[in-house]
Amino acid sequence: MIITFFKDLIFNQQKMTDRGATKMEFAAQIRGDACVAAIRETLPEAEIDVKKGSVLIETTLPWLEVHKRIEATGRRAVLTGFGGQSAVAEVNHGNESTNVRGVVRFCTLSNDSTQKGAVVDGTIDGLTRNGRYQLNVHECGDISDGCNSVGDIFDSKQITSDVNGRATIRFVNEQLEVNDLIGRSVVITESAGEQRRLSCGIIARSAGIFQNYKKICACDGVTIWDERDKSIAAEKERVTERSSL
Repeated sequence: MIITFFKDLIFNQQKMTDRGATKMEFAAQIRGDACVAAIRETLPEAEIDVKKGSVLIETTLPWLEVHKRIEATGRRAVLTGFGGQSAVAEVNHGNESTNVRGVVRFCTLSNDSTQKGAVVDGTIDGLTRNGRYQLNVHECGDISDGCNSVGDIFDSKQITSDVNGRATIRFVNEQLEVNDLIGRSVVITESAGEQRRLSCGIIARSAGIFQNYKKICACDGVTIWDERDKSIAAEKERVTERSSL
């Protein structure tokens, strides 16, 4: 009976995990069969298009983990599409004194418009090591007064940071609907005491799978690869700043 219990438990956990699987699309610098074989070795279920330079995968892994696995093969990669109907918040406002920042993405569980729920996936950096925090969705996206003017809490979830002060986020929230999140905000707060607000960002629409074909960033005219390298350089600078404190 004990064995049966654990089998049922594992099976149910797998079903819950599979239900939250998300399609992700990455632009990747793929040059021939050797590149394809290297990516397939770390991501066997991936669909790889050499001509388009894309990697498409449906998985329950956080997007950052998929990105790391592709780049571990020596190929640069950029996330270009996430899920079906999607939204994203760049959490980088009101953080002048904390330097807490990151990205949180939301996407529908399926293409069935009658099914409620969203996959929440993201990373938050600049936290204390092994700490507990709250990821709150607030009613509005008014950040005119930083993280103090975003209205009441609409939804809340506890998250934890690792030894490097990074929180890797991935969970299914069956109460959230992506359509209803546009224009709201994400706020990262401390879990204890007065729950000081550390950083926030407005939730906006984002590209789903096969919806982002740009190779040039409209903001400054650079390629997505140059934009990626700029982001990595900025991240290294932030790490250096934290190490010197």
